[in-house]
Amino acid sequence: MKSRVTDYLLYRWRFGLGFIIIAILIGVIVWLGARAIPGELRAAEIQSVLTSSSLSKSSLDPAMIVNFPYHLLQRLSIFAFGATTFAIKLPSLILATLTIIGIFVLTQFWLKRNVAVITTIALATTTQFLFMAQDGTPAITFSAIAVWLLVAGLRVTRGKYFHTFWKILGGVLMAVALYVPLGIYVVVSLLITSLLHPHIRFIMKRLGKTKLLLAMVFGLASMAPLVYAIVIQPSTALELAGLPNDFSQFPATARLTLADLFGFNLQSNSALLRPAYSLTLALIALLGFCRLLKTHYTARSYVTIALSIFLIPLILLTPERSSALFFVMTIVIATGFDFLIRYWYQLFPRNPYARLTGLLPLAILVIGVASTNITHYMDGYRYTPSVLAHYSNDLDLVHNYASKHAPMALVAADSERDFYNIVAARADNINLRELADQSAGTVVLTKAARSQQPVPETWQLEQIVASDRAENADRLYVYKIP
Repeated sequence: MKSRVTDYLLYRWRFGLGFIIIAILIGVIVWLGARAIPGELRAAEIQSVLTSSSLSKSSLDPAMIVNFPYHLLQRLSIFAFGATTFAIKLPSLILATLTIIGIFVLTQFWLKRNVAVITTIALATTTQFLFMAQDGTPAITFSAIAVWLLVAGLRVTRGKYFHTFWKILGGVLMAVALYVPLGIYVVVSLLITSLLHPHIRFIMKRLGKTKLLLAMVFGLASMAPLVYAIVIQPSTALELAGLPNDFSQFPATARLTLADLFGFNLQSNSALLRPAYSLTLALIALLGFCRLLKTHYTARSYVTIALSIFLIPLILLTPERSSALFFVMTIVIATGFDFLIRYWYQLFPRNPYARLTGLLPLAILVIGVASTNITHYMDGYRYTPSVLAHYSNDLDLVHNYASKHAPMALVAADSERDFYNIVAARADNINLRELADQSAGTVVLTKAARSQQPVPETWQLEQIVASDRAENADRLYVYKIP
């Protein structure tokens, strides 16, 4: 009897236990692994901080509108925790967590639970996702909004509960997506699907008009700042559409994008470690895309094909937008895994042992892909000089020194001053100082400040603070002014 109860409980809660284990693993990978590696800032992250800090309640600059949701989160994070590396990256970590949860919910709702588990593990360990998760820029925003917009759409058309909530959330997310470059194409793809797909069009006609109107009101209200910014500065619309300024560079940009995404034997020369997706996942994605083309009558195929038509040419033209492909890869990889499982089940429709035996190689494949991806990401960002050259741990060095030698008088170069003004404004132990200030005491110069103009001969060099991750290891110079 005891054995039966134990077996029943284990069987009854097998998926729940599996989800808990997966959640723990993903939490460790995202919040510890991705945050710690490379654990430094690149120029784009510093620029994101400058943009986030420029948000003003008194006036609305059209330049603030692009990626406004992310910059608002980053500003709140810096306000709460100071201008630290963790606070700068925190919005991306939160959005990455929401993205992974959304991927699991979406694939489970669209396909099967086992496909959702496999897809979530495979995608959560890709170089592309781990890069976006730790990158203090709006790169992750597109995927987070797109995933949950599809979840909301599925809940509205297929769900049984909380219809009003999902309709309002869908309306708001549609509006929020318009603030993100390329986000408009997710909205357009969903609208195309709802208008052209017979089943979805039938469901949409039967939905309550009052609740749809309510969702529309919330959505339009969320769009008010965007409309104002576009009226004031029409070029904002072109930037949000992801259109490049120069189309003549298409061959070069296309090669660069493909190299970043699938350059399996190419050295990385950007902040993104190559390749963004492993060869195995690329083949599964290709299988999934072919499957979507064959089953073009499904709503999932409508959305994916329409979105691919919009996104792929623009991503090839603008390599810096390549992170937007992650959402498409989510759908095609999930479809590829689903096809593999279904195909094996069709071979052995009544033999449970054969079906189980077929799943073992798939489990080994997923574990191998995940472990290979994690190893590639961690070792790559530790030992690839061409990638590490894009990152700097100067901010951590400044905070570490200030924690031991407070108050700290910091001299920054003109190109760094705006950023370190933000740092000093949220740190009680850091004061920004001019090089011309000859007041007696200890002063710390950044490497750029020391190179910008000569240090007075009367100043005495006491210490050089070095970095163990930089080729030019000398980062801070500590002087004593008599």
